[in-house]
Amino acid sequence: MLDSGSIRRLRLPLEALTGLATEAASEGHHFLDRLSSEWASGLNRFDRDGEILLGVYRASGLVGIGGVNVDPYAHAASCGRLRHVYVALSHRRQGIGRALVGRLIDEAAEHFERIRLRTASPEASALYEAMGFERVTEPFATHAMRLHWIMNSRRR
Repeated sequence: MLDSGSIRRLRLPLEALTGLATEAASEGHHFLDRLSSEWASGLNRFDRDGEILLGVYRASGLVGIGGVNVDPYAHAASCGRLRHVYVALSHRRQGIGRALVGRLIDEAAEHFERIRLRTASPEASALYEAMGFERVTEPFATHAMRLHWIMNSRRR
């Protein structure tokens, strides 16, 4: 079980990201390499209003990562995008991905009306759909979730 201290805001560059990026690349996922290069160039530092980059830590170090950006493909500041979500192979099926995505949804709900993502992974699709995302046929997105209901339920 993850405690709240296990999920923390990240700032790059982060040496611990190298191991996750190498593992992800060995699975054919290069988005963590892209995350590092976009951070280094200043293109994406998760520093606009509503944006956040989180890491999941266990005793072995950084085992998961994910973030929320303003969706660059939606052309609306009210739409966020779930990005760069990855959990180390040795830590999958332990609830880490669910906890991380849940926290990202909570963070996004404070700033966005909707959140979108794109994935080609059947396993990731199943997780996102189990968490309330719906499949969509929109440009640059495979799944989306309306977030206004989250904020409305908190106000009650």
